[in-house]
Amino acid sequence: MTDQLDALLALQTADDGLQALETRLAALAPRLATLDAERQAAEKAAAGARQALERESERHTHLSERAGEFRRMNDRAVSQLDQVRKAHHASAAGAQVDISRRALADAEAELHASGVRLASLQTALEGAEQRIGAMESEQAPAREAVESERSEIERELGDARTARAALARHVETRLLARYDRVRSRRRGPAVFPLHHFTCGNCDTAIPTQRRAGMTAGNIEVCESCGVLLYAAPAPATAGHAG
Repeated sequence: MTDQLDALLALQTADDGLQALETRLAALAPRLATLDAERQAAEKAAAGARQALERESERHTHLSERAGEFRRMNDRAVSQLDQVRKAHHASAAGAQVDISRRALADAEAELHASGVRLASLQTALEGAEQRIGAMESEQAPAREAVESERSEIERELGDARTARAALARHVETRLLARYDRVRSRRRGPAVFPLHHFTCGNCDTAIPTQRRAGMTAGNIEVCESCGVLLYAAPAPATAGHAG
């Protein structure tokens, strides 16, 4: 069983290394997520500015058409005023001219205000699009660093998995299955040494008979926490000269 214990401990060391690499790989995700969130916020701002510009552009077109209608109405009123001869007709035509002139003035004021908003929104959109372009340049080094680190970790993971598979072949099938189940459940170390008379993981006392089996080289399961337990070999003592 000593050979099996040595193989199992070597496998656990390899799995600890694999887990550390996987943790490093997972830690890259939040860094990329932060960069992506910044870009998405800039793209959302640009999309909002674009939509606002489109809405104002449609409104500006509608106001322009409306102002055109009032302008033609005013032109007709002025033309009619020029053509009338009688006083009461002239008074009615003059009132119509005044009404159409005020309506035209209001429409042109709205059109002008819309044009100002349109120019402002166009400037905002251009600024938002420029911000996206600038962000791509700003983020490029950070993204390249993350991708470089990812590639290196994935290369190391590939090598580590190959080495792990080689070590696993030295562990007896049933013992390996037990170890893998515990490791998968705990997502961490599965094999612990006895600590005096207790489990090295949960500190639960181990019955004498089971301790004796572990001292003889057996690998047991802790009935409390489920980890695999072994008895560490006693340290060799140096002889005394006579």
